[in-house]
Amino acid sequence: MRADLTVPVRTLGWAAGLAVLSGGAYWALLGWDTQRDLDPATGSITGPWSAWQVLGLAAVVGVLAFAAGRARRAWLATFVIPAAVTASFIVSASQDPDGDGLWPIGAALVALGTVAGVVLVSFVTQALTRVR
Repeated sequence: MRADLTVPVRTLGWAAGLAVLSGGAYWALLGWDTQRDLDPATGSITGPWSAWQVLGLAAVVGVLAFAAGRARRAWLATFVIPAAVTASFIVSASQDPDGDGLWPIGAALVALGTVAGVVLVSFVTQALTRVR
């Protein structure tokens, strides 16, 4: 008897797509920017990211979570998207020569924030898709 591999193959395809797109969005929007800015008036250091970069990543992650919810793959998105974004953050932040060593705390916050956002968007979308 031959097993039907359609469902696992589609799930793997969704997982790979979500991972590549969310991790790629991190590198495209945040990963390249490592320059911190010094405000000459106050002496405070900001950065390395601007608000538009973080909002852009949030928008991409939101669209991916929405698409996964519409496809009834909210659970998959809940694990894959935060893992890809957090792993990208860890690679980027842990190798920062000017880092202060607090990247594990940042990674935990990135993971928690990404999980919260993806759960909200994907499960609400999946529930609304079911209602129709």
